[in-house]
Amino acid sequence: MNYLSPAYVFCYISIVIVFFCGLFFGNQELIYVKPISSFTLIWIYYENRKRVSFLYPLIIIIIMINDVLVLKDFDLFFEYISILLLLYYFLCSYLLLPFISLKNIRYKEVLSPSVVIGLLLVVYLAISIFNMTMPGFQDSIGNGVIIVVSLFYFLGCCFIIYLRNHYQYSYYLLIAASSCILVNALVPVQELYYNNVVFEAIIYSVDIIAMLFYLKFLIRTKPMEETKGSNFI
Repeated sequence: MNYLSPAYVFCYISIVIVFFCGLFFGNQELIYVKPISSFTLIWIYYENRKRVSFLYPLIIIIIMINDVLVLKDFDLFFEYISILLLLYYFLCSYLLLPFISLKNIRYKEVLSPSVVIGLLLVVYLAISIFNMTMPGFQDSIGNGVIIVVSLFYFLGCCFIIYLRNHYQYSYYLLIAASSCILVNALVPVQELYYNNVVFEAIIYSVDIIAMLFYLKFLIRTKPMEETKGSNFI
């Protein structure tokens, strides 16, 4: 895989552009820039389409529509955003199913202090954000639950593959999952309570990074031979 191909170069440049657009401009500009930046991922997919499911472009189109609605009016379009995110995380998880197996998981490592602490922090963060933002969506709690459940399902798929440790570049999924946690934690805070240019720059640039590493896993991963010890980060 050529990381200096035009598709990758444009994707890297677009991440930088989105970051600075969020830092110095706002939603009115990002509503055009962010979807175009996401579209560069379809270009990368096209160059590697023999290795990736045809559903991937649909996933990107869904998140592009979602971005437009979030940037247009998060509160007004929240119901549609929740449905789009449900589809997004469901399809992302669906493409990971061939790599998932509960066999041969190293349970001692699954229950290691670092993993348990990390999972507890993720759960605590999710509950805290949910409790903080739901008062603004008293009539849409069900939609909020849909987003949280679908996100956790996707995160579970990523972490199972990472913990099973049978595929190369599984840490790409760890990066993608961690980025999704960050984005989903900051978006409601940014859109409902504390509008901050730094948050905005981080949210939409990291979102592309998450999708890029997810795609890179699908493109590059191969089964690897069993090795002794842990290869975890």
